[in-house]
Amino acid sequence: MIVDRYYYHQLNKQEQAIYKVFYDGAMAHQDIIPIPVRGELCQESFERIFSAMTRDNPLIYFLNQSACSIASDIFGHMAICPQYFFSKEKVKEYNRKIEKAVNELAGRLQLLKCNDYEKELRIHDWICQNIEYDYEGNDKDKLSRVIASHNILGVFAHHKAQCEGIAKAVKVLLNAVDVKCIVVTGDSAKSGQYVPHAWNIVNIDGEPYQLDVTWDMGAMEQSKQHIAYDYFNLTDGLINSDHKADSGLPECKSKKANYYVQRGCSFQMRHQLMSYIDRLIEKNEKIYEFRAEGRLNKSAIEKEVADYIVQKLQVYGRNWGRVKTSSNRELGIHRIEIL
Repeated sequence: MIVDRYYYHQLNKQEQAIYKVFYDGAMAHQDIIPIPVRGELCQESFERIFSAMTRDNPLIYFLNQSACSIASDIFGHMAICPQYFFSKEKVKEYNRKIEKAVNELAGRLQLLKCNDYEKELRIHDWICQNIEYDYEGNDKDKLSRVIASHNILGVFAHHKAQCEGIAKAVKVLLNAVDVKCIVVTGDSAKSGQYVPHAWNIVNIDGEPYQLDVTWDMGAMEQSKQHIAYDYFNLTDGLINSDHKADSGLPECKSKKANYYVQRGCSFQMRHQLMSYIDRLIEKNEKIYEFRAEGRLNKSAIEKEVADYIVQKLQVYGRNWGRVKTSSNRELGIHRIEIL
């Protein structure tokens, strides 16, 4: 298991010192945590430290950020006065359950027997098939639901969470099997407006990639039987079309571990795409999924390929009911299903 503390290294020396004692104090469930600062600690700096610590350490799911305060005495000594959602005994109980769930999942998915890309893929697929998005996770009348859905408890205890809980669970699972992963916070475009969101950056074979499991859970209105990979290992250029991160992050520019590149179904040339479609028709496949890059990614490509498939089926004398198409044109991903 690795401890991937990316955000700690983005802090200045004083903030790093506070991060360390804050972390140790929170893990020990201290009511008052003395910090190595005299005078004042501005709110902006404290929020930066808190955010770094909780993004680096998703197992700190029991802190109430809105109720954490800073106190000082007449001598200028300062301390953080945290508020915890759960008692120390309850946290220990939850931690045992989380550790058991992570270990069982690692064994069930055989995560220690495969390469980093395959580890990421299996974790992605498990979440897409087993975790529900918690649409009531912002209901302030259901405080316990809000707390769980925004951290790893939602995933491991209830199998229902919002994006922050999902992203933190992805980090916990990948770090547990020695894959570097960080939680990214920012905004994403929804119905023309940007709303707060969280996702991940994952390191595969020394290259960072953007990963948004939450959006793959709902991409193209997928069912649990068919998993989407629209946001599996994107470059910055691709994800920036509908995501905006809060802070500076590792530059993601490689396409090598993108899902469609790995599967050999990402195309820049029309003849390569059509050859791929021909192979699927010969196998009598019902689902044709591909990614169109560059000039090939035009609005007409989906209809062109669908018409081509129908013509070929007619030539082969095969029956079909109707053709269902769906696409994520911003990312060039198209799915054609023969029903």
